[in-house]
Amino acid sequence: MRRLMLSTAFALCAAPLLADDAALLMGVDRYEEFRRVAGGTDIVVGISALRNAGYAVSSLENGAVADMRRLLERLAADAADADRLVVGLSGRFVTDGQRTWLLASDAPAQPSLFALDNAVSIESVLAVLAQTPGRAVLVLGLDVSDASQIDPYLRQGLGSLDVPQGVTVLYGPPNVADNILTDAVAVQGADVMEFARNTRAVQVLGYQPRSLVMQADVAVVAQPTRPNDPSLPFWQDAQAANTADAYRVFLLGFPDSPYAAEARLRLDQIENDPVRLAEQIETALALTRAERRAIQGSLTLLDYDTRGVDGIFGQGTRRAIRNWQQINGFAQTSYLTAEQISRIDAQASRRQAELDAADALAQAEADRLDRAYWEETGARGTQAGYRAYLNRYPDGLFADQATDALVQEDDSVDQARAREDALNINPVMGRLIESRLDQMGYDPGAVDGRFDRDTRSAIGRYQARSSLPATGYLDQPTLARLLADTFGR
Repeated sequence: MRRLMLSTAFALCAAPLLADDAALLMGVDRYEEFRRVAGGTDIVVGISALRNAGYAVSSLENGAVADMRRLLERLAADAADADRLVVGLSGRFVTDGQRTWLLASDAPAQPSLFALDNAVSIESVLAVLAQTPGRAVLVLGLDVSDASQIDPYLRQGLGSLDVPQGVTVLYGPPNVADNILTDAVAVQGADVMEFARNTRAVQVLGYQPRSLVMQADVAVVAQPTRPNDPSLPFWQDAQAANTADAYRVFLLGFPDSPYAAEARLRLDQIENDPVRLAEQIETALALTRAERRAIQGSLTLLDYDTRGVDGIFGQGTRRAIRNWQQINGFAQTSYLTAEQISRIDAQASRRQAELDAADALAQAEADRLDRAYWEETGARGTQAGYRAYLNRYPDGLFADQATDALVQEDDSVDQARAREDALNINPVMGRLIESRLDQMGYDPGAVDGRFDRDTRSAIGRYQARSSLPATGYLDQPTLARLLADTFGR
């Protein structure tokens, strides 16, 4: 279906044929605080078809909430005298599970459940449509697969709509919602319900009669046709690509085409849409998942919360980018350029260097205090000094030296080994002892039942902390104390 280019400005268009049928079309594809909604404004394409079918049509693209509400108030006023009512809404919807709102283009990034000031209530729209039961249709265009959570109370999508009696609600993706209007609602004799049954992507709620024909019983103004226009296939190709280059090529080949004015308008919109240009620039960078994770990590390091480092640029990441752009004097598009990525990386590298330097200073200060404490305790060469040092710094700079000194002073290695041998510790008991030492934070090395140097150091530290002779070998008092700690805690 050919897309007719419409002005993005607020417009009210009264149908010349009949004022007793009213229609309202509003679509949003560009948000100040959210990502684009692909095809969000396609719903407004139905304006010509509805107008020619006899409806007084009001329309709005990418409107702020004030303009949206002005159109809704106009619809509510017209509803009292209308025979048929049609409303088409497309964009980003949010719900608390029951109520549903369409966000205006100026909606904040964190809409509040208690102050949805930049949104329009779908329940209120349904109440207006209820004025013409049996001849009222609401068409909604949204990404039906997106139910992502915005906060603990709001998520994207539709809630459990309480549809009034006699009101029919049809919804589906934006590129399908406009077809409902142009191919069913506005077509003379077309059955809306049959269209819905034959279109898999369309869902129906509320009033569902076997047949529903909405086109007004008036003479239809024929759409101007352009038979055998040689530029038509090329115009359709340009529309499908929907890029500045595609429209330039079309205008270069067909400057006098009936579609040339529309092509120039679309080209102007693309070239003057900074957000879309920024999105295209970022897309051209072809960032890999790893590169996106690196950017998220850098932003997080710089205290811009991306809500995760997963390589997916969702709302949290876009908000972080936008905040960074604001602080650094760039246009707040939420999309990155190569220069901006380079600056973020440089800033993060500088920040990491600062953190590393701070860590080095902190470690140097900790080592200084460790040495100072050693000079006042273990360096004096007494058992009390060694034990005092190990109590404060069990893993300190001089821990091994203190443990070895206690082992040498408390007993000879041979005597200590003999006392341990007399305990007949088997491998199972050995692993139990090592496991307990590990659990208590003494780091005995591998828990394998073999008492190596790491195990001996751990036993010595345990003995010193427990006011036992620090030999590094087990004896009956040490084993009894260790097992009591094991099973008594």
